[in-house]
Amino acid sequence: MLMSNLDVFFNPKTIAIIGASDTPKFGSPTTKYLLSSKFKTYPVHIYKETIFGHKAYKNIKYIPDSIDLAIILVGNKSVLQAVKDCVDKMVNGIIIESAGFAETNIKEFIEIQEKISKIAKESGIRIIGPNCVGVVNFDNKFTSTEVNFKEEDFLEGDISIVAQSGVLGNVFIDWGVSQKLAFSKSITLGNKVDVDEIDMLEYLNDDPDTNVITLYLEGVKRGPEFIKVLKKVRKPILIVKNGRSDIGSKAIQSHTGSIAGNDAIYDAIFKQHGCIFRVNDFYEMFNVAKCFSMQPLNRGKNVAIITGSGSLGILACDQIKKKGLRLAKLNEETINKMKKVAPNWVSVKNPVDLGPSQFLTLEPSLKALFNDDNVNCILFIFTVPKNPLKTFGYSFDKPLKLIQKLVQKYEKPIIISSFGSRWVFDYVIEKALKYNLPVITSIKDAITAFKMMNQFYNYLQE
Repeated sequence: MLMSNLDVFFNPKTIAIIGASDTPKFGSPTTKYLLSSKFKTYPVHIYKETIFGHKAYKNIKYIPDSIDLAIILVGNKSVLQAVKDCVDKMVNGIIIESAGFAETNIKEFIEIQEKISKIAKESGIRIIGPNCVGVVNFDNKFTSTEVNFKEEDFLEGDISIVAQSGVLGNVFIDWGVSQKLAFSKSITLGNKVDVDEIDMLEYLNDDPDTNVITLYLEGVKRGPEFIKVLKKVRKPILIVKNGRSDIGSKAIQSHTGSIAGNDAIYDAIFKQHGCIFRVNDFYEMFNVAKCFSMQPLNRGKNVAIITGSGSLGILACDQIKKKGLRLAKLNEETINKMKKVAPNWVSVKNPVDLGPSQFLTLEPSLKALFNDDNVNCILFIFTVPKNPLKTFGYSFDKPLKLIQKLVQKYEKPIIISSFGSRWVFDYVIEKALKYNLPVITSIKDAITAFKMMNQFYNYLQE
């Protein structure tokens, strides 16, 4: 397959929107945003003279400027001609958001998709889609989706999303905003007529703005190339591969027209490559991605737990055992340091249960745990209810600032698991964000993150 620079999808100089519209329908929010953005954008519509106050062109070929990227929004029967017009215009990239092709299992539309694929191979023009919403670049604020950077504040970060499903790409971003996730790029591939997950993994592996890759996959068409690229990737890939069941495999065919393949084969491939980690669902994927993004890798399997709830500490112990990690055996010096500041009823063994004393004993206990050579990583289970936080005006900034310094000094990761009301979670995550500390609700996902981060550390040492 001829390779052109995939950067055109993230940093286009000029854009044409074929099927642009100013009436409320799919694609109109994208049209409105791009026409009012810093990106030089031309609307194309066969009948309209103007769209959102901008001159509209009846055909992309009539635009007096060279076009870097074309976004196609027309009906499925008009897409093939639109692609041919783009070839005549000599664009560098095309995003086809229109649906109704191979996923319909209708011969006419399967053949149209095959013709588009042939054009991509012969012309060298890279094509994303059809049946997708395209891409988002959180750095320069380019988007072909309905994400609107003018109406919402998005955190810029180093987590990138590759999703075969179009709608999910937007949903991921919406959910990510609520969890204070910081994204770099989002890519939806759709039916993968040309650009696929292999192309994007290669691109993101070389992308300086991406350090963590999250991937939702329904099926791979180029198996040997997929394995080859996994051998090259030096960034963690967290993958949700659906179709584990017969029912799921059959549903995939009618969603994006992909062949799911034997799930056991995928499982075996993932286990053979140290950069890729299969997760069970999207919550786990993004919780673990956040930890990879915000913390150093733990160099061993020994976990220390510090908590205000003994019960939650025990649940964490169960997860540590289940995930093949170890409960760190604290050295005597660590235990003695904590005994000096803790009431006599506090358990200073691992898990360290501070109970109600955590307001007074948290900081010295954290210092002792980070300084312990037997500890590779720390799970901090925050259990203070809403009313005490409000009543006593507890300032969480001081211990969080200390944690940030300890992480930097000892190069050990810590994950905060906030258990309580939505108000408490929002309070903790807002505070922790200032100090680049990950906050998630799931203890299980926190332990999973420690396991995967250690596995990835070992992979990088090979």
